[in-house]
Amino acid sequence: MKGQQKVIAGRNRGDQKRVSADADEAIAEGRIGSVKWNDLLVHATAFPELKETAHGLIKIYLGYLPMDSVLMPFEAYLRALVHQHWQGEIEQEDFLDQIEDHIKLIRNYDMKYNTCLTYDEAIYRNYENNYLPYGYMVRDRLSQFLGYVPQLAHSLIAELWLRDIVADDTFQLPSTIDPVDIRAMTLIKYREVLLVHGKVAADNSPLWA
Repeated sequence: MKGQQKVIAGRNRGDQKRVSADADEAIAEGRIGSVKWNDLLVHATAFPELKETAHGLIKIYLGYLPMDSVLMPFEAYLRALVHQHWQGEIEQEDFLDQIEDHIKLIRNYDMKYNTCLTYDEAIYRNYENNYLPYGYMVRDRLSQFLGYVPQLAHSLIAELWLRDIVADDTFQLPSTIDPVDIRAMTLIKYREVLLVHGKVAADNSPLWA
């Protein structure tokens, strides 16, 4: 059992600690060694005035904005694409194709810690024991927006994460679809393809949003 699975299965068992916070911490710890100084420098200096535009495009295509450590290796290139398009160097159709392909890379990097074919049994036990008052609510909400009831092998981590969101009294999910729903469903749709057709197919699968 590795990274996020250890956190969710072990550190949250029985004490109701926040799954999302611990999972994000584990992911951040795993990624920190892969962030190069050059990535930090380029991220800070490449067309900084286009940061909000790049973030807006990611939200349109992906439906949510991943954490900074996910965006950092990719955002500068996205800003450069916007700059080239605005300068007339890239035609509209080619620009949109390149934007979509690049945002898929961001999606895939955000999914990389959930590419295991099976989750450890301890995570399933955590699913059965923690945040139970919110379990049916979360599963019903996801099923409503997806249009079907997902298999647990696809939705396990997404459901645990959303249970934690719902359990936070400082945050109120609207009745309509929210970026946190889209993030959860992006993971579900990615795993659906992953478990049937493999990682290459999952990486090339359409952006759900």
